[in-house]
Amino acid sequence: MLTRLLTLLHRAEELFITLLLGGMILLSGTQILLRNLWDSGISWGDPLLRILVLWVGLLGAMLATRQNKHIR
Repeated sequence: MLTRLLTLLHRAEELFITLLLGGMILLSGTQILLRNLWDSGISWGDPLLRILVLWVGLLGAMLATRQNKHIR
């Protein structure tokens, strides 16, 4: 029972980091298109991307440590 719950939690973490990374890619691509084609952009896009980079780094480090693939 505990191993099943732990596996479910691990999958949820992996899904969350995948969604965050996908959102970052979409937001940064949208920013590039808006700036190059229409000389505008999303005002809150850059600060949000900076915060998401930190979260993806933190969650990626957690994933690497869990799989014993971190820097030694």
